[in-house]
Amino acid sequence: MSKQRTTGPAKSRAASKSEANQSEKEVTANESESAVAVGEQATQPTVTIDGKEYTLESLGQQGREQLQNLRVTDQELQRLQDQLAITQTARNTYARILAEVTKSVTPVK
Repeated sequence: MSKQRTTGPAKSRAASKSEANQSEKEVTANESESAVAVGEQATQPTVTIDGKEYTLESLGQQGREQLQNLRVTDQELQRLQDQLAITQTARNTYARILAEVTKSVTPVK
């Protein structure tokens, strides 16, 4: 059984502190891909939203689309956070190298 967790709604950096302090909804999808033995019922994929479990089928087309939108958005947020970490590391390295270079240069003032 695979388990995927998505947290939403996403908050932008421009969001106010009051918005940032509001609790985010937790969405967890559980999908079963295991073989079903004779006589057993197949478990339907479920999603947990705000502590309540729903079958994906019960969400309807619109609900499943919004769940997919959350997943894509969370993946993009993670990609951007990773890119930001890489960029910050590069900036820190450039600043450290510049500080080393300026040690051998006489300042104007």
